[in-house]
Amino acid sequence: MVDSVTRQRYDELVKLGRDWGEMMSSVQWQLGDAAVEIEPMRSYGGTNPSGSEELFTVSEAIRMFAEDVGLAYSTVRDYRWEASRWPKEHRRADVSHTIHKTLASIPDEQKRFEAVDNPPASPRGGPARWTHDSAKRIVGWKVDTPENVQEKVDAIHDLAADDHVAARVATDFLPRPAVASKAMSDDYPDYQMAA
Repeated sequence: MVDSVTRQRYDELVKLGRDWGEMMSSVQWQLGDAAVEIEPMRSYGGTNPSGSEELFTVSEAIRMFAEDVGLAYSTVRDYRWEASRWPKEHRRADVSHTIHKTLASIPDEQKRFEAVDNPPASPRGGPARWTHDSAKRIVGWKVDTPENVQEKVDAIHDLAADDHVAARVATDFLPRPAVASKAMSDDYPDYQMAA
């Protein structure tokens, strides 16, 4: 059992979910491609590529398209950018649009295209495949589910950004003998200097 469904039903739902995700990604790409066609990407300060007399700003043309198809401007703007970063021949149908969106932030085009073709090992075993966190790790973003020590430390720092919270956490942790000993060991020279 996986919570309230049998393992077999869970596997069926995973298969359906992947199929639905693939359909959803296809629609996101199509909307992005349409937005690029309406307003091709141009360098900062670029000229109107259509050469027509009627000049819309990028935000006006994309905003109008978004309103006419019933989507948020920011959604269509993002789809446009993602479509511009992933030529059709480099998009992977078996990799979600969301993963492509994350990997789109890799500045070097060749590295970006190589990255999407080389998913990391699955955290639960089985064939290599992309997860949201594995894509975030590749581009250096904070993950949703920390796995290694540094990711966990970063998450704790985020949660304890407020001095009152940090003081409470330190007070709670210091009575643990192993924690207190480790905190004052030579492995942490900054703490030795502060003592």
